[in-house]
Amino acid sequence: MVEITARAFAGTWRDEATGEVRGYSFGGTICWFPRKPWALKISRDGFEHVIRCGECPGCLEFDRRRLADRLRGKYGSGVASSVTHGTAPSGHTAGAAAQKDCQLFIVRIYAPLNKHAWLSHALHRRRGLELEPGFYRLGTSSVGLIARERGRLEQLLRGLGLAFRVEAVRLSRGRRAWRGLTAGILVARDAYGAQVKRWYCRGLPPAEREEWEVERRAMQKPWQRASGARARNSRKVVLVPPEVWKLRRADRRNFLREYSAARTPEAVSRFVELLANALGDPSRAFKPKPSAEGRLEPKKVQAGFREIARRMNTRSQAPASADLLPPTSEVGGYVSSEHSGVAPPVEKGAWESYQEAKGRALERQRLKDQELFERFAKLGEKKR
Repeated sequence: MVEITARAFAGTWRDEATGEVRGYSFGGTICWFPRKPWALKISRDGFEHVIRCGECPGCLEFDRRRLADRLRGKYGSGVASSVTHGTAPSGHTAGAAAQKDCQLFIVRIYAPLNKHAWLSHALHRRRGLELEPGFYRLGTSSVGLIARERGRLEQLLRGLGLAFRVEAVRLSRGRRAWRGLTAGILVARDAYGAQVKRWYCRGLPPAEREEWEVERRAMQKPWQRASGARARNSRKVVLVPPEVWKLRRADRRNFLREYSAARTPEAVSRFVELLANALGDPSRAFKPKPSAEGRLEPKKVQAGFREIARRMNTRSQAPASADLLPPTSEVGGYVSSEHSGVAPPVEKGAWESYQEAKGRALERQRLKDQELFERFAKLGEKKR
């Protein structure tokens, strides 16, 4: 059992030879399932990294933080009082907007997935709402917008009969101020479907780009997904995933299944808490769904085949009963039932009659085949 502490969820930098802990790092953005880690590596400035999958909870948290940094770069340094784009009331100038003490708000509107883009487009076309460009999906049941004024927007949404929630953005919190708007990225991509953008916004600072070299390596020893190194530096120090990843395979598989089925950020947080409770308290353990039984022993498999053979041999040696009836499709076709529901009486000796008729039909077919064979034999003698 792993003790639930901050370090239990942290990645550790360890000496590759001795396993001694050299330092700790945040483990929430470490990739769970790298792409061919035994064969592919990326390297730069003395560091080697695995190629992340982009779909696991760690990769989604990494993408969420990158988006939050871009939002902080646009709105975090006095830009919150700049002029709005496309939705400002007519007659406002840049100077007037700069003098106005403008607070940012995150507006979460509850609507089905197929209405998110349409709803965002319709609201941005309404003049006077002071909406920032773009929208952010918060799961499949809600969409988020950034507004500079909440009164008119709340009045409009109430008139449309839409459920919504408004919260102020505390820019002093830095990256954390945007967690409510970027939480939709934590929802698995399968929940949104193919070719569906999780967010769209113009004017954000470009994402930081770094150049790496992809190298192919031969696997020297088996690589473990739960404890395999994700990074390595020139001093033979490796980055090892958190200790909480050392779960049973069935528990990890069940957690990932439930994680992929979560459709809202709240559901994702609930499953993460469930995993933490399972590691910290045995009485609140994460109970996986019943999985298939393990591989049977060879003796049990052989005993099962012997039982099947015995049953088949018993059925083949059993004498045919005189009371058995032939299929109706072979003795005159199907007979529709009467409205009374009472089946017509069956004459005695029907099975014997069926067997005699079948024997005669087989004899006729045998004679025809023999006659056809003799005819072809005569044609062959004539050609000679």
